[in-house]
Amino acid sequence: MQKNNLKKWFNAAIIAGMLFSFVGQNFAATSSYLLRGKDRDIEKASLRIFQNAIEQYKNKEYWKAARELVIILDFYSEFSQIDGVVFYIGECLYKMNMYKSAERMYQYFVENFHGSNFTPRAYLGLQKIQYSAGGYEKSIQFYNRIVENYGDSKARDGAQYYCGMAYYHLQEFDPAIEALSQINNSSEFYDYGLYTTALSYLKKKEMEQAVDIFRAVLTLPVVNQERQALIRMTHLTLGYLYYELGYYREAIKHYAKIPVHDETYPEALLASAWASIKLGDYQHAIISLNELVKRTDDPKYNEEAHFLLGQCYTELEFYDFAIQEYNYIIERYPRKANIEKRIEQVKEGLAEQQKVAEALRVRLIILEGDLMHVMPLDDRNEVPLYLKQEQDRVEKTQDNLMQKLLDERLVFDEFQWNLLQLREDIFIKQSRRHWRAYSEYGKARAYFLKTIP
Repeated sequence: MQKNNLKKWFNAAIIAGMLFSFVGQNFAATSSYLLRGKDRDIEKASLRIFQNAIEQYKNKEYWKAARELVIILDFYSEFSQIDGVVFYIGECLYKMNMYKSAERMYQYFVENFHGSNFTPRAYLGLQKIQYSAGGYEKSIQFYNRIVENYGDSKARDGAQYYCGMAYYHLQEFDPAIEALSQINNSSEFYDYGLYTTALSYLKKKEMEQAVDIFRAVLTLPVVNQERQALIRMTHLTLGYLYYELGYYREAIKHYAKIPVHDETYPEALLASAWASIKLGDYQHAIISLNELVKRTDDPKYNEEAHFLLGQCYTELEFYDFAIQEYNYIIERYPRKANIEKRIEQVKEGLAEQQKVAEALRVRLIILEGDLMHVMPLDDRNEVPLYLKQEQDRVEKTQDNLMQKLLDERLVFDEFQWNLLQLREDIFIKQSRRHWRAYSEYGKARAYFLKTIP
């Protein structure tokens, strides 16, 4: 009965139609032996396809993995590991950021495969979707269900991580620490759980505990790129923390741990320069700032670097160099009245971009819904005759729809990025709206000091 419901659900709703778009060579290579006669042969063939799909999933080829899994679902829903097939289709959808479809898949799974070994992970999938959507309370509810019913499962560490992160975003730091501290140190979630635990103590103003845990992150062996990136981020965080506490030399040591090729290197150079200025070490600050100016033209860092160079050169009595740096700022910042007008223009542009982004989001939802219902299939285990005859048309239709969905998602992501850039531009312009006046003052002071014998 469960398998019949599964087939009916797929015919009526989502994945069989959504993911049936596999290329012709896959169709020929798989259906030929799937439809051979004996259930035993079909079981073996299905197992081979299932194992191949899992490998593709591990290699992050989620679309290819999903197509393989749907082959099994279409042609042999009596497969002994059909629960794994359904679960991994949900996982593929989640990895492709198709949260609406993934949520429906996970929900169907937990309602129909109660005794499956994948059930805790399906609940974890629902928890992650709620967390990603900002539904932190619901995410915590799924965590409670996992702990109560599947406390010994491998999904528990992931559930604790997302529960802790949900509490962190709700600014409930004590329960966040409690949840995150229970993550097993061999778990893939342990690294970021430890880092967020330190941030939680930092939010509570418990600096000593925060520093101890950040230092614990730094002692983790580098076993993959994710952990390496986290260790670099921890160095940067500790640098800022020591800077705020007035331990400038310690801050500089941590900034120096950021490698040249890392994306946060310009930020580390700027922060190191500030720490050097606080120590009165203007020569070291100039070295860092000139390195920064040479490596990036990003206004977020570049402009501040020139501004600080003007101050450092003034302190070292290199007034001509200081005047050059102040002129750099003056040329890029109009007078206050003009810059306020430009900020308002940017705000208007941001509002328009937000409207476009919202429209794109709606289009994505509609497209995903179209893809989910594009091809209702016959309720038999064999391939329908009309489907064989119209295979090329079906593949082209669904491939085009999926490509349109992916293209729209790329456009949406680009708009989201532009919105972030616009918000950052507004913040920078507002925070630096007096820089022209400061630079003019610095320039005048440098001219004056230059005339003193």
